[in-house]
This record gives sequence, C-alpha cells and structure tokens, in this order.
Amino acid sequence: MNLQEFKANHYLFDSTKYGRIYAFVDFGNVRPWAKELWPEENEFRFSLEIDIAKLADICDWVKVKRKIFYYGYYPIRPDLPSLHEFNDKHRKSILRIDKARTSGFNVKSKEIKMVPHYDEGGNFVGKFPKCNFDVEITMDMLTKIQKYDTIFLFSGDSDFGGLLGYLKDKGKKIIIVCTRHRMSSELRVVADLFIPAETLASLLKFEYKKHLAD
Repeated sequence: MNLQEFKANHYLFDSTKYGRIYAFVDFGNVRPWAKELWPEENEFRFSLEIDIAKLADICDWVKVKRKIFYYGYYPIRPDLPSLHEFNDKHRKSILRIDKARTSGFNVKSKEIKMVPHYDEGGNFVGKFPKCNFDVEITMDMLTKIQKYDTIFLFSGDSDFGGLLGYLKDKGKKIIIVCTRHRMSSELRVVADLFIPAETLASLLKFEYKKHLAD
C-alpha cells in the first residue's frame, strides 16, 4: 500500500469497493465550511479558507474518473479599472475558478446575479447575490449516469435528496462530504457513506498570510 492509498483508506474510504467514482464539488456550498472548521480565525472575515488544490488532491486519493467543480463569478464593473476595490470580488472569484482548472477540475461556472429583495411592506432593502448550480449538477449526474458507479458529492444541500434517492434506486452508491451542521436529513437517508468535513480540516486548510508570505 502506497502513501496515497493509506491516506485514502484512513481519511476517506477504500476506493476499490466503489467502482468508477465521479466527484461533484458544489464550491458555493463548500467555501462557507471554513467558518465552521476554523471559527475563531474566521469570526470577522475569511482568514483561513478551503484550499482548492488540496480539495483536488483528496479527490485524486480515491482515483476519481472525473472531478467537476461548480462555482460562480461576480460580474466585473467595466467602467472601473480591473484593480479597483469594487472589482475585488470579481478578481477573487475568477482566481478561485482558475485555481480549480489548474488543479485538474472540470469547471462549470456562470455569472452571479444580484437579485433585488424587498421587505414585507414592499420596500427595497438591497441586492443580494444568487448563483446556485442545482440544475447543472442534476443534469451532469443524469446525463453521465452510465459512466460512474459512485457519486462523491461535496455538499450538504437538501435539494439533492430526491435526485440522489433516484440514483441510488438505479444502483449508484452515494458518498457525501460536508460539515456535520450542514448535513441535511434528506442526504443522510440516501448516503451510503457520510464523511464529516471536520475530519478533513487539517488537510484542506489554505492560509492567506502564509500564502502571501511565500
């Protein structure tokens, strides 16, 4: 047994028991895990984040046939310089997407929409970002159903409960990774294996200060 197989068996699972594995990473759901994994450091802002390259490494430990990364990007303000502070969210979201690609992920992305919200009295309270990939993930799981035996899903979103139940009825195995707090009851019912993200915290840590110092 080599080191990669040892780490896979210790932290994850024996991949030989799960056939062809496809990994689906809903990074919009994954990124907020950092506040639960490192609450003190992230109390006021993200000081520690999920390292996308390390996330890719974890997928590779179990020899996934394909790993797909879903994440949205903020629109750029074309009327402002690219380095303007108002374009900071755009730059950072694009950097995360680029890092996913260089880490070997197949990336699915789209622009984040700023959706207006109103209070009960009909008064405008502001615009809030909206960008979920439920439809894209669902379509990928269904159209690629003949290509995998096991779904390795990084998300605790309850919206996937019905879909995963259907796929399990079709003979697919379901492995879920998310924090204990975010693991929905709908996914617990269908999961063949649940891996708490807390057990992977030391393997996923990306430190801004250390990165900048390097």
